[in-house]
Amino acid sequence: MVKFSVILITFICMFSICTYANEEIDKLTLPIMESIQKGKISNIFSMAFPKDSPSRRYFSDSEIEQYDNKFQGSFQTLGKSSGYFEYLHSDIPDVLVLKYYVVKFDVEPAIIKFILYKQDKEWRINSFAIDDTLDDYLEESAKYRMGSLSHKDVRDEIKAKPLKQEK
Repeated sequence: MVKFSVILITFICMFSICTYANEEIDKLTLPIMESIQKGKISNIFSMAFPKDSPSRRYFSDSEIEQYDNKFQGSFQTLGKSSGYFEYLHSDIPDVLVLKYYVVKFDVEPAIIKFILYKQDKEWRINSFAIDDTLDDYLEESAKYRMGSLSHKDVRDEIKAKPLKQEK
């Protein structure tokens, strides 16, 4: 019984730490995603790298302005956003987090990619990018799937499905 209690307490503590880290990360990423959703795109890069961010010191003011304009142009080209969702979350606990959001725009979907880093006590956005080549990812995935046809388990899966035949 004591062993079970210790395991349960450990699990609850670990869950609480992970939840807290996710809340910290969401405080950095979700305001940017909400701005994109609302069409407030004029200073997205500045939002990702605010003046008090340690990462900001690696950009000059003119570079920040250029990136703000570049992102604004990209978002304007894609059109209005009709929603977004988190697609991927991968991490090295308490060090590095990779988050992909898929945003549905008028023209085509895009991926907003965040890399967040925790050097000491606080999370910060280390990288922020937009990728509108989602269709390329699907094509590569399809090529991989086609290449998998040589694997026995995939062939067995295909054999288990009845073929549709014309009458």
